[in-house]
Amino acid sequence: MNPKARTNRSWQAMRNNAQGHFFEGYINAACGYYRDKGVAIVEKIPEPFKTTSTGRDGTFTGRFTANAQPDFMGTLRGGRAVCFEAKYTSTEKILQSVITKTQWDSLERHWAAGAKAGVCVGIGDVFGFVPWGVWRNMKNLYGRKYMTAEDLEAYRVKFNGCCLFLDYVNNMARAEVQKQVERQENEIKLETILGKELADHILEIIMEQDEDKQDAFLETTIEAAMAGADYSRCQTMDDVADVYARWLIGRYC
Repeated sequence: MNPKARTNRSWQAMRNNAQGHFFEGYINAACGYYRDKGVAIVEKIPEPFKTTSTGRDGTFTGRFTANAQPDFMGTLRGGRAVCFEAKYTSTEKILQSVITKTQWDSLERHWAAGAKAGVCVGIGDVFGFVPWGVWRNMKNLYGRKYMTAEDLEAYRVKFNGCCLFLDYVNNMARAEVQKQVERQENEIKLETILGKELADHILEIIMEQDEDKQDAFLETTIEAAMAGADYSRCQTMDDVADVYARWLIGRYC
């Protein structure tokens, strides 16, 4: 890499880092807003850090002792947990890979347990809350592993000096979130019936189908699996459909 390119890349990283801190400040302000309104108690999770030495002038050095967990966790009014990571970029897109493996695994576990999990994203001046069910399925939904500001518009949240991560701007986003909640519940149900390994395999097959057919395939698979249909040998969607058809014929004949 030539010196000019290295300088430009370093400057961009410093800019993103500074703007990322501003973005977290907007989210922290929203946490205070929701707390005062009695809507939710959400807090920033400090990164695990250990001081290694201190100076006489009050300065210190230290190191991070573990991989960071998601940035914010808390409880919504009514008892549901909320867990999300905050990511900002001044570029034209946000990569799925900005979520570390530790953060991914934690968000996945919280999501599977029923939490409102996701990624609060800033792309330039567009702020949104992307449900984890969308983020984890980015490749299938967009055909790529990144989101643009245009993609984020569907999940745009209100901004009044606070990044109001619980308040979507449009009704379509709220409907999409409800759809993702229902999808999540069905995926958990399938895992409970078939076990994680087989359920993940069947879900992978289903998610390769047209998006408007995925929920119907998932629901019929759950229906047959609950009645004892054997999906263990399925390798394609045709196999999954054949298992369901045999179960359906056996049920009514």
